[in-house]
Amino acid sequence: MNKAISYLVLFLLILLVFAFKILIGLAVLSMLIVPITWIYSKIVGQSYNFTIDQSNILYKLNIFGQWSLILGLSLIIFNFLLK
Repeated sequence: MNKAISYLVLFLLILLVFAFKILIGLAVLSMLIVPITWIYSKIVGQSYNFTIDQSNILYKLNIFGQWSLILGLSLIIFNFLLK
């Protein structure tokens, strides 16, 4: 029984590591999509909000990217202020 619990804990830890890596990758991808979407909206002549409202996935990635940019820049500024 202890061996089964050990394997379960190991499996859950491996899943946690993969989930964390996927979250980091998604955050970076979302941060890159925000300026690309803004540039595309300016080239096409649409507003940024109208451009992201056309696709549910694009909307969610842009919102996640905006928050990732805000949190990332805040952490960088906070790090420089403390050094």
